[in-house]
Amino acid sequence: MTRIELADFYQGYIDCLNRQDWEHLGHFVHPQVTYNATAVGLAGYRAMLERDFREIPDLVFRIQLLVADPPTIASRLNFNVSPRGEFF
Repeated sequence: MTRIELADFYQGYIDCLNRQDWEHLGHFVHPQVTYNATAVGLAGYRAMLERDFREIPDLVFRIQLLVADPPTIASRLNFNVSPRGEFF
């Protein structure tokens, strides 16, 4: 992928999250995804995201900074949210 293609792909992933388009999550996330060094698989990752959106109804992922240098991508995300209750 070129830098532009990689950045566009990542922006598509963020758009997928913000639309809560769980049916297409597998287009962006590997079936054997790990989260914080723990294997959760695509189903576990999806369940985590669904829980996050339930507990934080106004959750929106906003890209504040995006650096694409294939095969590496780095992003700083910005959140301004109001969780329903105690979160983390």
